Amino acid sequence: MILFDGCSWTEGVELENIERDRFSTLVSEHYQTEHMNIAEMGKSNDGILRTTIRHCENNHVDVAVIQLTKISRREILSPDKGRLDFYCNRYYRINVNSQDDAIKSYYANLQTHEDDIANFYKNKFLLEHYFKTKNIKYFFVQLNRKKTMVPPEILSSWQLMSPKPVPSLYDVLGGESFSTPYFDHSKFTVVHEHPELSEYGVELIREELNPDQKALAGEKKKPKYRTHPNSKGHRKIADFIIKNLKGFF
Repeated sequence: MILFDGCSWTEGVELENIERDRFSTLVSEHYQTEHMNIAEMGKSNDGILRTTIRHCENNHVDVAVIQLTKISRREILSPDKGRLDFYCNRYYRINVNSQDDAIKSYYANLQTHEDDIANFYKNKFLLEHYFKTKNIKYFFVQLNRKKTMVPPEILSSWQLMSPKPVPSLYDVLGGESFSTPYFDHSKFTVVHEHPELSEYGVELIREELNPDQKALAGEKKKPKYRTHPNSKGHRKIADFIIKNLKGFF
């Protein structure tokens, strides 16, 4: 049994046939074994840690493939039932794109890039320790990676079991990693650092304009593109994971 956890990239968002074409299905079919995909769009590394351990405590897992996500995302256990995220029960998701005043205040006054990096390595450390304790084989990938994370310059008090950098899915698709959105404290606004589409495997990520953005194609406004892998992209990610899982079965 292979467990997959992660965010929307592992969930298979924007695929026409999610169950058939996402990389978790392709990997499990290659090894002719059952799998479970518990990834969710918008999930943070805090949430990935929580749901992975919860699943492993209640189900048999031989191998875990964990896709770590944007380091700026967080989650907290919320006492306010009126502000709960439907998808994560009592856990409240914190994202830089949120319009919630409380979350905006967090990014303006509390969030730091250094703390985001430390939190990433804390979650990674706890997962590694848990898997070793439970004798579960595991493989990590991450969505993207800021240059300041390689080599890990800010580890807080968390000692890494493996100092080897986690592979980036953007790199797997043939391009360069690019940084996640971050909060610019000097301007009090969210900044998105995206390269030109040609800098990475665009044909594996975005084949066409989003349906609701097609009308912008003939206008002066810059159209938005798909932001998740297409079926070819999932095939390439699956091949990469399959190669790294050799010897696990």
